[in-house]
Amino acid sequence: MTIYFITDRSYTQRTMALFVLELIIVLIVAFVPALLYLMWIRRAEIYDREPVDAIAGTFIYGLIVALGMAFVLELLALTLLETYTDGGLDPTMESIILAVVLAPVIEEFTKLTGVMASSRRLTELENGLVYGAAVGLGFAAGENVMYYTSSLTEGVELFIITVLARTITSTLLHTSASAISGFGISRSHVSKLRTGRGTSWLPYYFAAVLMHAAFNFLAILGSDILPDASGEISLLGLLGSLVLVWSTVRYIRGKIISLDRAYPRYVQPPYYR
Repeated sequence: MTIYFITDRSYTQRTMALFVLELIIVLIVAFVPALLYLMWIRRAEIYDREPVDAIAGTFIYGLIVALGMAFVLELLALTLLETYTDGGLDPTMESIILAVVLAPVIEEFTKLTGVMASSRRLTELENGLVYGAAVGLGFAAGENVMYYTSSLTEGVELFIITVLARTITSTLLHTSASAISGFGISRSHVSKLRTGRGTSWLPYYFAAVLMHAAFNFLAILGSDILPDASGEISLLGLLGSLVLVWSTVRYIRGKIISLDRAYPRYVQPPYYR
């Protein structure tokens, strides 16, 4: 009996050690790329670069508050959808609605609240892009933890594929989409500071929602939308989403640079740019 007890305890310790190791790996691959992207975006500014503590606070907001709000609201929306359809909605159609409609609308709104919470920092147009990217990267890091943990239970190969795919696509989706809507907030805030009247941020929010919806459509093109399609369709969707997010995030970083450099440090740029 003593031998069995020792063996069982040793097995438990090994299992716990493996769990801790897997958790550390998941956290590293979820947070390190997000933080590196954040540094890349922040360093685009030279003049009046945003302080690390403010950027970190917005990142944490996206990680905890925005992600938590999105989870609750999406769960509520799905519950209402099932109630409205009397539970007769096809699971595949439900998945498509969640990916292309509900998730973009809800997630872009909850991330946008993180930029709103940083409104006192929005004294320059480019700041909305920076803080929008920060909240999006925090959101993406938290979301990646969940996806990576789930994929790891299915095997190392799927885990590696998921990490690679999400690092170069989904993470940058949240970065660029929330930066777009964040620019709408900073544009409105700067306009109000200078003229007493803010501009509408809704067009930028809807642009972010549209981009998110297009990305998700491409991501599920070879699975939920065209389940009988060949693997080439899935690959085409992946490549399309990759081009979409990388071209957008490079444009956003270029926009930060142009706004930051176009005017002397103490000359206010026009808020219509």
